[in-house]
Amino acid sequence: MRIRVIVILCMAFLACDAPLSAQVKSPAKDMSGRPDIFKLSPFERAVKCIVYFEGWHDVRHYPYAGWGHRVQPHERLTSRLTKREADALLRSDLRKFCAMFRRFGADSLLLS
Repeated sequence: MRIRVIVILCMAFLACDAPLSAQVKSPAKDMSGRPDIFKLSPFERAVKCIVYFEGWHDVRHYPYAGWGHRVQPHERLTSRLTKREADALLRSDLRKFCAMFRRFGADSLLLS
């Protein structure tokens, strides 16, 4: 009797878990089957990837702000950084690092 109850509970758990694991998000695709991100320039793709994987940093994550910007001693950033300001900071940082790694040619964006 006890084994039957355990088997029924296991089957119920598996039945409840199956629909949840099938709801994985897939990236938006155009009619050719390629994700929409490939329509963007490499720089814009890098920005989108950083925003997606870095996540938003607020006052709890000091010394980081926005999307991975490390606050420098000479900067006066408030904790009320807007998304637009954070986007500008991210693009500025990415351009700065691309310039730093320019000697590596096409790989400078990847290294940035």
